[in-house]
Parts: sequence; structure tokens; C-alpha cells
Amino acid sequence: MKQYVSLFALSLFSLQVAALELAKHPQVFDAGQGVSLALAPSADGKQALVQVRGINHPLDEVVFLTDVRELGNEQRDYGIRLDGRDYNLLNKRRAWSGESYQLNLPNTQGFELSYNEQKTAALKSGDLLAVYQKQEKDGLQARLAAFDRKKRVADYSASLQEMDGEASKACGAPLTTKVDWSAISDEQLIGLSVPSYCGEVVNQMAYLCGKDDRYKADAKTLKGVDCRFGDGLKLNEKDGQLLFTTHPDEANQGDFINAILRNR
Repeated sequence: MKQYVSLFALSLFSLQVAALELAKHPQVFDAGQGVSLALAPSADGKQALVQVRGINHPLDEVVFLTDVRELGNEQRDYGIRLDGRDYNLLNKRRAWSGESYQLNLPNTQGFELSYNEQKTAALKSGDLLAVYQKQEKDGLQARLAAFDRKKRVADYSASLQEMDGEASKACGAPLTTKVDWSAISDEQLIGLSVPSYCGEVVNQMAYLCGKDDRYKADAKTLKGVDCRFGDGLKLNEKDGQLLFTTHPDEANQGDFINAILRNR
């Protein structure tokens, strides 16, 4: 399913950017190892320009217009749209030691940020806004915001292969989890962590093989796992293939799978 943005929506968004008034005092934070973050709030505090620099990541030097979500007690999240999802790029929190900022990047651990007075003094909000407007005109943020189904399937497939590899090592037998990706909608790929559901069968097999060698012999009789999303939980075997049907609303899926595997 292709996603698109109407010309009317783009025009409206461009007008909003042109009318953006920034507060007088932007800030720059350091995360160590050459990583820094520039933060320029809007005058009304509802939005903020955020730019991360010094990272080996597609978001490097991209200026995002974030939506600020107030959480109370001077705590807030700075959200963007990334790969079809709402994503909190930056968090501000209060702790006993004072306020703290954390930068969040996809597939990495969070970066704790510290205020840099010297870099803050050198930052000009107008320069940051100009970079944002140029990137926005080139469609950079829009491309990052759009859902990339091919990339998501590749990422999920790689995660499942890693889980299969760990289970194969634990059980001493080649185990493969197959997913009919064409049967999974864009909405499911965006909203669900498919490996967390479809990889649970080999996770439980690895756990059982680690506890008792008899399950290793059992694993050698299996060809692998076919996973799909359906109306409820089911785990059957056909010709050495485990047929697993999962559902996101079903609880205790690991226990369900474990019990069936133990009683094969």
C-alpha cells in the first residue's frame, strides 16, 4: 500500500513552518563521543526544532520539527514521525538530581545528554530554521517519516534469523521460522513487533533444549516453524513442521507454546 501526502496538506504544512516563531534561547547538549543535540523550542512551547550531529545514523544532521508533549512536572517528550510510527526522539525528565535529557535513536541505546554552554552560545536559531526549511523543501523529513515496508520486512527477517540461530545452537538442530509476509498488512508491520510473536516458538524450544537433552532429540525431528497471525493461539504439527498461529491480544503466549512443546 503506497502512502502519499496531498498537495493541500503539504501547502498547509509549509505555511505552518513559515509562520514558526522560535524562542530566544536555544540549547545544545553533548552525549559524548562527538555526539551533540541542538534544541530550539518554538515561542509557544508546543513544538521544537531538534538536530542530532555526530552519529553514524540516517538521522545525522537532520533537523526535525518535533511536537512537544507535556507530561507535567516540567517533563516532556519530543515526538516525530519515523518509518510510519510516532517516535519520541527526545525526553526531558525530572529526577532527584535535577532535570535530564535523553536522546533516543532507533536500534540503539539511549544517550544521556549534558548541557554545553559554549556550543549553546554559538547556536543561532535562525540558522537551524534555515537548514530545516531547506531539508523540508527537499523532502528529507517526509522520506524518513514514510513507512518503508521492504526495509521493515528485511529488519524483521534478520531478527528472526538471529533467533533461529540461537535456537539451532541450543538444540543442535537447524531450526527456521517462516512468515508469509504478504499475509501481514502494513498496519500490522507498523504496530506489531512480528519477531516477538513469531520467534517465540524457537525461543521456547531453545529454553527447553537448555534444560533437558531429550528435547534436543525432539528438535531433530522438526523442520521448522510456520507462523501467521489469526483469530487466536494455535500450535500444531504437520509433517515435521510446527504450524503456529498467533494473535496480539493473547496473553502468556510463551507459557502456551512451552506447554504444548513439552507434551508433544
